[in-house]
Amino acid sequence: MRSRIAAAAIGGVASLTLFAGIAQGNESVFLPAPSYPASSLAIKLVNKPRAGNVVKVVVTGSNAPFEAGYPGSGSDIAYTLDAFAQNGKVLPNCPRTFAEELQNEVNLGIARIAQGLNEGFYGPFGIPLQFQPSPRIRNVVVCAYSRMITDDAAVSALGIRLRAGHRKRLLR
Repeated sequence: MRSRIAAAAIGGVASLTLFAGIAQGNESVFLPAPSYPASSLAIKLVNKPRAGNVVKVVVTGSNAPFEAGYPGSGSDIAYTLDAFAQNGKVLPNCPRTFAEELQNEVNLGIARIAQGLNEGFYGPFGIPLQFQPSPRIRNVVVCAYSRMITDDAAVSALGIRLRAGHRKRLLR
């Protein structure tokens, strides 16, 4: 009995560690919540931004229908999207849960770039987002959370390495 519990705990820790190890690259990593296995979430960088300029991303995904009340009631509940942008040197990883990321927002002042945006009742969605990091920040991590009321349905993370900003020339 104990070995089964230990194996389950180790498996759970491994998946969280895998998620925490965000690679800098073109593709985001994501995990659905155990209660929402059909949910998916991805973040894609739209352009090749420079430090201090506007960064554009598109958050896409899909969710299964979720009915309130009894099955067949027809009372679907919409999923929502929350997203954050954080300095990758300070916080290189996205927390697994929205609640943990909220604590980062409160305690560390990270930027919320989307709050409660409607993903629809079910099926595929795509939501464009943009934000402007400080010119001094070259390593940005975007964390997105697909939510069903207070549950996390899926979480996605994308590490972005910004190119150096343009320097202004002084006229003589």
